[in-house]
Amino acid sequence: MKDIKEIRFLATNFSNLQGLRMVIIGVLLILVCLWGNGLKYPISIKSVLVLLLEVLVILTIYYAVDRYYLRSFGQVKATPEIQRFELKISIIGGILSLIAFWLDVTYRLPFSLIGLVCGIGLLADYIRFTWMVKGRHLLYYPIGAVLLLVVSVFPLLGLPGWWHLIGIKGQVFAIAMLLGFFSIVAGIFGHIYLTRTLSPKAEEK
Repeated sequence: MKDIKEIRFLATNFSNLQGLRMVIIGVLLILVCLWGNGLKYPISIKSVLVLLLEVLVILTIYYAVDRYYLRSFGQVKATPEIQRFELKISIIGGILSLIAFWLDVTYRLPFSLIGLVCGIGLLADYIRFTWMVKGRHLLYYPIGAVLLLVVSVFPLLGLPGWWHLIGIKGQVFAIAMLLGFFSIVAGIFGHIYLTRTLSPKAEEK
C-alpha cells in the first residue's frame, strides 16, 4: 500500500472498484438490448426462453464473481450512516431512471431523458467517489458521463435517428447499450486498479 490516501480511497470506493461485477452488468445490459432490438412480434416462447437463459447465466457468473472478490479481498463494512445515504441515493436514482425511461418510450422527445439522467448520475457518482479523497481520480467516470450527455442530445444537434446508422431500432436501446459499454470499460479499469493495489505481488514490491 502506498500511502494513507490510497487506503482511504480503496476503503471509500471498495465496492465500486470490484469491476468484474460492472463488466457482467454491462454485458447483461447489452445482451438484453440486442434481444429487444431483434425482437419480432408476436413474441415467441423461444425468444422469452432465450432471454431467461441469458439472464440466468449472467446472474450465475455474477454470483461467482462476487464470491471471488469476497475470498480474495474480503469486505469493507460501511458505517450505518453511509449505508443509509447509499440506500437513499439508490432509491432516488432508481425512481428518476424509471420516470425518465417511461417518458422516453411514451413521448417522442428530441433528446434521451434516460441518457441525461444517467450522465448526470455518473457525474454525481464521480464527485461522491472522489471528494473525500483528494489526489485520487476515476477519470473514466466524467469522460463516460460527458459522452453519454452529448450522445443524448444528438437529435437536438441535428442528428435525428442517429441510432439507425448503427443498426439500432430505438434511441433507448442505443443509450442503454452505450451505458453497457461504459460499465464494461469502467469495470475493467476498476478491477485492474484493485488487483494491482491489493494483490500479494503488489504488496511484496
